[in-house]
Amino acid sequence: MDRPLLLPLAACTQPSLVGGKAVGLARLLAGGFPVPSGFCVTTEAYDHALRAPGFSPAGQWQAALHSSGVERQRILSRCRTIIRNRDTAELTAQIIEQVRRLDLPLAGLWAVRSSATNEDGVRASFAGVYRTRLGIPLEEMASAVKDLWLSIWDERVLNYYATAGLSGAPPAMAVVIQPLVEAQAAGVVYSIHPLTGRATQVVINAVAGIAASLVDGSATPDQYVVEMAENSQTLRIRERTITRQTQALRVTGQGLREVPRPVDAVGRATLADGQLFDLARTAKQIEKTFGHPVDLEWLYDERGLWLLQARPISGLRRSRHLTNDDSEWSRANFKETLPELPSPLGLSFLELFMERYIISPYRRLGCKVPEGISSVRTFEGRPYINMTLFHSLIAQLRGDPSLMAEQMGGESLTRVPDVHPIGLVAFARAGVVMMAEMRKAVRHGPAWFAAMKVMAAEHRADRLTTVSGEDIALRLDAMGQWLDEHELTFAIAGGVSQSLQALGGFLPRWLGEDWRALLNGALQGQAAVISAQQIVRLAELADMVRRDPSVTSWFTSEGWDPVEVGRQLEGTDFLRAFNRYLEDYGHRGVGESDVMSPRFADQPELLLAVLRTEILAPASATQVDILQRQTMVRERALKEIRARFGWRLHRWSIFSWWYRRLCRFFALREANRHHLMYYSAATRSLLLRLGEWLVERGTLSSREDIFYLTIQERSALLAGGSSDWRGVIRARRADRDRYATISVPDTIRDWEEMILGRDGPSPVASERILHGIPISGGKVVGPVRLVRSMEDWSRVGRGDILVVPVIDPGMAPLFGVAAGLIAEMGGTLSHGAIIAREYGLPAVANVPGITTSLKEGDRISLDAERGDIIIQEQAGD
Repeated sequence: MDRPLLLPLAACTQPSLVGGKAVGLARLLAGGFPVPSGFCVTTEAYDHALRAPGFSPAGQWQAALHSSGVERQRILSRCRTIIRNRDTAELTAQIIEQVRRLDLPLAGLWAVRSSATNEDGVRASFAGVYRTRLGIPLEEMASAVKDLWLSIWDERVLNYYATAGLSGAPPAMAVVIQPLVEAQAAGVVYSIHPLTGRATQVVINAVAGIAASLVDGSATPDQYVVEMAENSQTLRIRERTITRQTQALRVTGQGLREVPRPVDAVGRATLADGQLFDLARTAKQIEKTFGHPVDLEWLYDERGLWLLQARPISGLRRSRHLTNDDSEWSRANFKETLPELPSPLGLSFLELFMERYIISPYRRLGCKVPEGISSVRTFEGRPYINMTLFHSLIAQLRGDPSLMAEQMGGESLTRVPDVHPIGLVAFARAGVVMMAEMRKAVRHGPAWFAAMKVMAAEHRADRLTTVSGEDIALRLDAMGQWLDEHELTFAIAGGVSQSLQALGGFLPRWLGEDWRALLNGALQGQAAVISAQQIVRLAELADMVRRDPSVTSWFTSEGWDPVEVGRQLEGTDFLRAFNRYLEDYGHRGVGESDVMSPRFADQPELLLAVLRTEILAPASATQVDILQRQTMVRERALKEIRARFGWRLHRWSIFSWWYRRLCRFFALREANRHHLMYYSAATRSLLLRLGEWLVERGTLSSREDIFYLTIQERSALLAGGSSDWRGVIRARRADRDRYATISVPDTIRDWEEMILGRDGPSPVASERILHGIPISGGKVVGPVRLVRSMEDWSRVGRGDILVVPVIDPGMAPLFGVAAGLIAEMGGTLSHGAIIAREYGLPAVANVPGITTSLKEGDRISLDAERGDIIIQEQAGD
């Protein structure tokens, strides 16, 4: 059967007959993508042109490939001469007939493009190597086709061929012919980033008019990077680089001409956002259809988008590993337990803690953590956690990462990574390892917690006054080694997450939509949660004050000064009880995960102010009241749960087992944190003594300067390092002052954009009805009290609804005074959330912008069963 000389584009399915470009266009048409009508002059026509007595194209190609200089030019010249001498009258007639058959216009200009058999391949694209002729009238078509045939026999084709490591038969040239479309804008789009290989970024180059100047490199295009979700939905325009394009290639009465662009168009984007998103989505759809990343030539005319070429992106190793730049970052979790601006020492310990005690255990369970990725990054002095990394780790262990935002706080990921779970054998092994770690936490936790309390007692400030810097360094090293061997955070957090995931799997089906509210109620009044006991202990102290008229008189006096408590109440039962409270809870504080943060023992007047608010309130809950209320709520919730299970006794048995396990690990989680703060208190005392010792030697200006050096720098200083330590500290103090003037978002979706200043803070809600995650059930109405720092504690009154950036566990003393709690960030597993739920304080978290959308004194209704906040009356109305 004779091979055809011409074929419509839709029929171009055989690469050896029509070349790579025509096959790509046929695949686009088959996929329903917009391609201008046209046809292909096949390689059969090219083969006819090279037929001459005694002439072998394959032999001449090999001869040219293996020669150089004058000899190569002689061979190429001979081949070109044969093509030039070929009569094309018959071909011209067939082209005109094909134009008529396809009902294409005989008048007008045409685009004539190469489609060689080695063009647009996966291994090599030959992009820009062969010729393209634009603006060709129909009567010159055969000459243009012949010109493209000639372009195979060219020095640069042979060089490209050799460089690509190709061998074998010579390429043959087919030619794609289409009417020239008058483009408003045109260019190239890459379905993945051509430099980094990131699959979530589509790169678009665009010029005004026809794109010949872009393709041949004579024009600098606008460049856009469009961020895509894993499901190929567009998210946003990540980068937008606009060039000053003063000329555009247009179709004119004299053919194709460079014409000046209007003055008001120069420097403006060549494409609208809608066109960019349309292009990006189309590129991803074609990538999916073709089964590999693609590079597309495109144009927009008045009718819309047209595609002119589709080829594989060659020579690029696609990035499959998660990187920091691919990740989304959140202040969730860190913001709850660290101050707004942690110290440099605190940040360096955080990075060490996360790597050593969180990420490394995931590795031991069989998870893959990409090389070079970080779990923590710092921006403008604030630490951010890598939410994308933790999504990946949870998914690798076959967990449900969609619960992250609910449990940790923050926003859900917009770019969900493609994660491959570990194999079943590895998963079973991870389960065995994790169960062993959990059992170790249950078995050894109490003894190890007690050891940390002893550490704090042994390293009180009054016992360190004569200790040398060298001895302090040895003690700090020994404590670090002890923590390496006894850290339980990962195992305990695993027990909590495992229990919550199990309960979250069956309770929605067994209890209905309000299962969370019932579970939260059932978790109230768990006396084993040590962090929540401090609220009850404060209520007990308030009862003691009321029973002693002299103590009551001092607390309610007009000139009350908490600094005078030791002198004014010396010898009273209250003062002895208050000192015992400080022994048990004085090592806690706001922002307590940073060793630089002061503790309640350093500022007992804060707790005394909270007690005074209790005493001055007309009605105040006693210790008995609190315990009775907690018991009633818990028993009522458990009774309702059992009633809904009905006769299905196995459901109650399953629930009870997981409920008891959750309670046990919740208690362990808070006990672990409580006693880690003893460890932190011991470390703080040692560091302050080290600071004093360095001040005595003239190395530092004040003892608190030690907190402005990282762990590594502290070691270098003690080892005799000769850096300008005072200069380093001055610079960091100046940075800290500057950071304090800067607002940062709670979520960073693109770190590079954030650094470049293109991102903004989280949007502020403006509605009168806001919504968050229910943390602890209940419904209350009251005034808003904004609490951003410990300085705001003294303004908190009974019945206030606290509105806070995060639920810092150090705020627990305020929970006995407040009526409700709303946090801008936080989740069901935060330490503060556990304390609020245990105490029974109605609380909602994860309400973006709440600290700016509500004003001090606004009257609001808080429905912590549903997570709704309704602004009833704004302050000043």
